[in-house]
Amino acid sequence: MLHFEKLEPTDAGLYTCQGVYDGLPDQVKIELTLEKKISFHDTKLEQFIKAGQDQLVQCHASSIPGPEIAWFRHGISTNLKNDHKYQITNDGLVIKNVQIEDEAIYLCQASVTSTGEIKRAQINVQVMHQPIWDVKPIDTDGVNGQDIVVRCKANAKPVPKYSWFRNGIMLVGERYVFTADSLRILKSNVNDRGTYTCEAENNSGKISANFRINILVGPVIAPLEEVRVLEGNEARVKCIVREAFPKAQITWKYADTLENISPSSDSSIEIVADSIEDSNDNLVGSWSELRIKPADRRYNRNITCVASNKAEVNDRQVRLIVEYKPTLLINSESKEFYYSWLNVDSSGSSGSSSSHVSRGASVLMTCIATGEPKPQITWFFKTEQIKHDNVKYILHKQQLGLSQLEVIPDGLEDFGDYQCKAENTVGSSYRNIELRMATSPSLPPMLVLQATKPESVNFQVTVSNEAESNGGLPIHTIKAQWRFLNSDWSNQNEKNFPVTNAERLLVHVGALMPDTEYLFRVAGVNKVGLGKWSQEIKIKTLSRRQPEPIRVLSQEDCTASTKCYIEWTSDSNGGSPIRDYLVKWRRLSYKDSSNKHVDTNRLGRWSDVVVIKAPITNYEITSILPNSFYEVDVVARNDIGPSASQPFRIRTLPGQIGELEAFRKPNESVINRIILICGSIIAAIILFIIIDVLLLMKFDCGLLAILTKSCTNQKEITIDFKPTPTKIVQHTNKSNHPYKPISQTEDHTGNASIPLRPKENV
Repeated sequence: MLHFEKLEPTDAGLYTCQGVYDGLPDQVKIELTLEKKISFHDTKLEQFIKAGQDQLVQCHASSIPGPEIAWFRHGISTNLKNDHKYQITNDGLVIKNVQIEDEAIYLCQASVTSTGEIKRAQINVQVMHQPIWDVKPIDTDGVNGQDIVVRCKANAKPVPKYSWFRNGIMLVGERYVFTADSLRILKSNVNDRGTYTCEAENNSGKISANFRINILVGPVIAPLEEVRVLEGNEARVKCIVREAFPKAQITWKYADTLENISPSSDSSIEIVADSIEDSNDNLVGSWSELRIKPADRRYNRNITCVASNKAEVNDRQVRLIVEYKPTLLINSESKEFYYSWLNVDSSGSSGSSSSHVSRGASVLMTCIATGEPKPQITWFFKTEQIKHDNVKYILHKQQLGLSQLEVIPDGLEDFGDYQCKAENTVGSSYRNIELRMATSPSLPPMLVLQATKPESVNFQVTVSNEAESNGGLPIHTIKAQWRFLNSDWSNQNEKNFPVTNAERLLVHVGALMPDTEYLFRVAGVNKVGLGKWSQEIKIKTLSRRQPEPIRVLSQEDCTASTKCYIEWTSDSNGGSPIRDYLVKWRRLSYKDSSNKHVDTNRLGRWSDVVVIKAPITNYEITSILPNSFYEVDVVARNDIGPSASQPFRIRTLPGQIGELEAFRKPNESVINRIILICGSIIAAIILFIIIDVLLLMKFDCGLLAILTKSCTNQKEITIDFKPTPTKIVQHTNKSNHPYKPISQTEDHTGNASIPLRPKENV
C-alpha cells in the first residue's frame, strides 16, 4: 500500500505497483487524479481604478482541475469578451481607457466543467476621477442688507474639497458660511460686489469656476416739496432718485386713484427724464420731471413718484396745488333763492292793510365756494356788508369756503337780493341769493275719487312739487272737508292728512252714513297757512250691506306647534256695526319625519264654529297638530248678514311627535274604534233579524213577539240536540208565571219539553 502523508498537486499521475504472485512477477498501473474546490484569493471585493488609463481589476481563482474564468457586468446577462474595451488575463480584467461610465458591479466567475462547480466573486469597481461640475456657480444678484446664497457642487471620487475666493483672495470671516455645496454671505452690502471663484479639488485633480455677485440697491428718493402754480400756467414736479443699482425706472401716479399719469392719456402732460446710462459697478442716480401745461384745478391733488428696480419699489407723494379764484356753487344746499314770510296777529290776514305784522319767520341761507386757497365768504344786502347782530342777522358756520346767514325779516324791506362774496389771494367772486316772500299754496290739489263704501270713501290727492304753486314752501298737510248735500260749509266735518315726499296721497274718510249724499273738498297747507280749496265733488255712499271680507294681520307661520294666534281686521262694516266673527279651521296637510310634504288626500273636517264678539279681532286656535298646514276661515257678521268667506292658511311649528303618528292618533285610531263598534252593532242586528224571520216562518211567532210575550198560541218547538234530544214548548200567558220548570221524571227516553224563558230560581 502506498500512503501519502500530504497530497500535493504534483502527486497526481500514473503509478505502477509491481510484485510476485505464485512465483511469477506481476504489476498494476493506477492513475491518481486530484480534485480541489474553487476558491478565490488575492481578490478584493471593492477595487478603485483611475479614469483615463488602462486599469486591471484583479481576480485570482484556483481549483483542481484548474478553473475557467469569465467576466460579467451588471449581472450575468452581459458577458464580457476580449475586445477594444476589455481584455481578460490570468490576473483579472483589464479595462482600457477607463471612464466614469465604467464604474459598476463586475462578476468574476470561475467554473470547472468536469465537476460542474461554479463560483462567482462580486467586485464593486469604483472609478477615481477629478471633479466634474454638477452645479456650476452663476452670476448672482443680491439685495443690499439681505443674505446671498450661491451653490457650487462637483461630482468626484474621492469627494472634493471646496475653496472660495473673491478677486483671488480666499474668503474668511464670520460673514461667510460654507456648506458642502454652497456659500452664504450674511447681510450683504455694496462692498460685496465683485468676481468670485469656487474651486473643487481631490487627488485626481481640481476645477474652478468664476462668477459675479452684484448687490442691488433699492431707489432712494429725495424728499419732494409742495408745488404751487396759478391756474393756466405750467406746473413742474421733479422727482430725484439719489442712488440705486441698477438704475431706477421712474413713473407717476395720482395718489387718490393710483391712475398712471401718461402723455398718451392726457395731452396736457409731458414727462422729461435724464439720459444717464446704467453702470455695472457703481450706484446710479436719476430723475424725472412731470410737466402739466396748462395746469387747471383738476390737477389740484396729491401726486406719487414711483421709482423701481430689481431690488425694490419705493415712492413719495407730493402735493400739487393749482391756485384759482373762488367759484360759487349752486346746489341743493346752496340755493339761488330762499323763502320767508311775515307773521301776523289775529286782527287780520297777511297782506291786508289792517294787519299787525310781527317779526317774520327765520330763514337760513347757505353760500358755498371753492377756490385755492380756500376763500373767505362775506355777505352784503343793498351794497352794505352784513354784520352778526344776533337779532336780524346771525352768521353760522363761518369757515373757509362755507358760510350760512340766518335772516329774521322785520318787514317787506328785508326781502330782496342778498350778495355772497368769496375772496382769496387769486381773486373774488359774487353771487346774488334772493329772499322771497312765501305765501299759502296758490294751486289747489287735485281730488280724484278712488272707492266708495257704505261708511267711507277713498280719494287720491295730487299735490304739486313746484315751489311757485305751493307759495314757495312745501305742503305739509292736506285738509279735507265734507258736508251733507243739503247743508252749508259752516256745518262741515274736516280731517288733516300729513304729506310725505310723494306727489300723490291716499285720503280715507270714514264714519259716514250709508246711502247719503256728501260734498267733499281739499286744500293744501304750508307753513304760511291754508291754500285754495279744490273743486267740490259730490259723492253718495253705498247702502247698508254685509261686511267686506276680513283682512288678515297675523303671519302664516305660527309660533307654537299645537296652537296658533291669529289676528284680523275689517276694512268695511257695510254700513252696519259688526256684531261678531265666526271662526273655523281644518287640517290640509303635514310634513312627515323626513320633512317631506304629505297631503291628507282629503280635506279635513271643519272644526266647530267659534263665535268672537266684536270688537275683539283675534283668537288663539288650540289643540292642533304640529308641522301641519291648516285652512282658517273668519267671517264677519252684522245685522245684514255675514261677509264673504275668504279662507287663509297657517302653519304650525314641528313638534316632538312624528307628524304621521300625530295625524293617526286623533283620527285613525278613533275612527277604527268607531268602525269596530258600528260593525258589531250591525252584525248583531242582522243576526237578530235572521233568527226572528226563521222563527216566524216555522212557528208563526217571531223572536220579537216571544220577547214581548205577544204570542197567543202555545206551539211545541222541537230542537234536536245531540247526544241528548230536548223539546222546547212555547206557552201562552195563563198566569203570572207563564213558565214553569220541566219535570225531570217525564219522558226520560224521549224528547223533553222546557219552557222558553224558565224562571231564574228553578
